[in-house]
Amino acid sequence: MPSSAATTALKIEEEDLEHILEDFKGQIAAIRRSQAVIEFGLDGTILDANDNFLATVGYTLGEMRGQHHSMFVEPADRLSFEYRAFWDKLGRGEYDAGQYKRVGKGGKEVWIQASYNPIFDAAGKPVKVVKYATDITQQKATTADYEGQIAAISKSQAVIEFDLSGRIVDANDNFLATIGYTLSEIRGQHHGMFIEPAYRQSMDYQMFWEKLRRGEYDSGKYQRVGKGGKEIWLQASYNPILDVNGKPFKIVKYATDITEITEQRK
Repeated sequence: MPSSAATTALKIEEEDLEHILEDFKGQIAAIRRSQAVIEFGLDGTILDANDNFLATVGYTLGEMRGQHHSMFVEPADRLSFEYRAFWDKLGRGEYDAGQYKRVGKGGKEVWIQASYNPIFDAAGKPVKVVKYATDITQQKATTADYEGQIAAISKSQAVIEFDLSGRIVDANDNFLATIGYTLSEIRGQHHGMFIEPAYRQSMDYQMFWEKLRRGEYDSGKYQRVGKGGKEIWLQASYNPILDVNGKPFKIVKYATDITEITEQRK
């Protein structure tokens, strides 16, 4: 018969285990409230899904349960070697995470940031896969819109990027054609290479860069110097780009070559 001390210790262990289980349940419940969750058998068959997932893909649970994960995948991808390898990997108990393009009800395009998590039994063998996901479709659409606008600007304007010290990071073909340099000739050089020597040493020029480093925008008509001392006039804007904390981390200049117009007006 166990001693009183042993009985007490066993009771404490049981209470600790119960507390741990309740903690786990609470954490899983919190995840399910905030994320889209779906469960699969190791063969990819859908077992269950929460309301967040159903809202994301537009199906009811009755329409999905018993179907294969491939119902969310483009037909061409569904038949690919990569897709088979994806499920083989999960079946071996290996985790997968990333951004995935999926297909919702009616062919709706859905983008998710997700992780596929094999769940193991007491013997360490995978028994199912649980996917935790966040719908990033709107973010993807917004990013694509921004990228499209930037690409359009880059096609029509001369664009150059600087770090906050004024060193050249990148420039597009339009800018290179305007100044006559190749990218390798200017990358890592200071913006001052485009400035007349007298102005380069001036307080006004130093204040110009201090203003940009503070995150303040500057625009106007600027006289610059191209390769071989060629005089160039630009209608341009210097735009501080801010990080997620609202702090400037680089400067992007958008410019139009107005040299010919300026010369005609002299």
